[in-house]
Amino acid sequence: MELTSQLGHEIINRLSKYINVPINLMDSFGKIVASTDTSRIDQLHGGAQQVIKTLEPQKISPKDTELFSNTKPGVNLPIFHRGELAGVVGLTGEPDKVYQAAGMTQGSVEIALEQMYIQRQAFYQERQWSHWLHQLLQPDDIDVVELEKEAQYTLKIDIKKTWQVILFQTESPFELAESIRKIAEAENIEPLFVLPYQENMVVVPLPYNHSLPSCPDRDYMGIGEPGYAIRGIRASFKQAQEAIQLSGEKGKPVYSEFLKMDRLLHHIDGKTYQDVTKLYAHRLKKIESPYVDTLHCYFECDLKMNRTAEKLHIHRNTLLYRLDQLSKKVGLDPRKFKDAVILQSILINN
Repeated sequence: MELTSQLGHEIINRLSKYINVPINLMDSFGKIVASTDTSRIDQLHGGAQQVIKTLEPQKISPKDTELFSNTKPGVNLPIFHRGELAGVVGLTGEPDKVYQAAGMTQGSVEIALEQMYIQRQAFYQERQWSHWLHQLLQPDDIDVVELEKEAQYTLKIDIKKTWQVILFQTESPFELAESIRKIAEAENIEPLFVLPYQENMVVVPLPYNHSLPSCPDRDYMGIGEPGYAIRGIRASFKQAQEAIQLSGEKGKPVYSEFLKMDRLLHHIDGKTYQDVTKLYAHRLKKIESPYVDTLHCYFECDLKMNRTAEKLHIHRNTLLYRLDQLSKKVGLDPRKFKDAVILQSILINN
């Protein structure tokens, strides 16, 4: 990674607050890319060119300035990044007095180059993962072989494991993704990736039986069922997405494995569904909300009267009255299994 003009200017601006001597930064060809003396920018620095040849530190005394073009007394040090020459840093002044400051500047530049390199690598890897994820989740059928090859050879991941997708639905996907990454690192959670997807989602595939991140109060969280390799991740994502759609509540995780009947009823053929439920759905829509809330709670409590009454904080006789009224007004009795299935399908699809 080479020293660029943009990075050089940023480093010069920061270091010049603490170092009160002229600073020059040269690229790997010896051209000055940044300087506290802007008149020297884009000029070739003879001392830097010598450092590039020898890869050794250089002290230039007043009499040595005649040996190298466009130089002043001072110190020039090579800048290395991952074993390769990236440029040269030069400080103007009496060599012995500025040598320590030159060394500090050299170290600062090398640290900055490494940080930028890591950031770029992370950005590049995230883009690769994002492309892979979009290929995986496209509506059409997928090329499993190509996705496996890309995962193995480009992303360096063994995808042939059991994964479980955690899906977050949020208004701030990029901020949430960064927050989840920090939580995962702090809690030793090792997701395959944490990526924003489309406009309002964050996708987090985890190895099966791994601990799960918590759900922020303002967001939805769906958890798909475990699945193996490429198709398993794809199926688990769709299950997590559907779990949020069917039963999502902000701040509470919802598991696809507990919504099997809901998912089944949700996928009934549209025409058949309308033929069977249209009249009952119309009647149910006209009923007061306490009755509908009672029906929801009754189904959540597995049709158990005592548990429903306790959860609603009402007397059992009040519950019986409400169920009787529902049966009369809608034409379906939620206490009868076949009627309950139709009512549940209406609640799910509405």
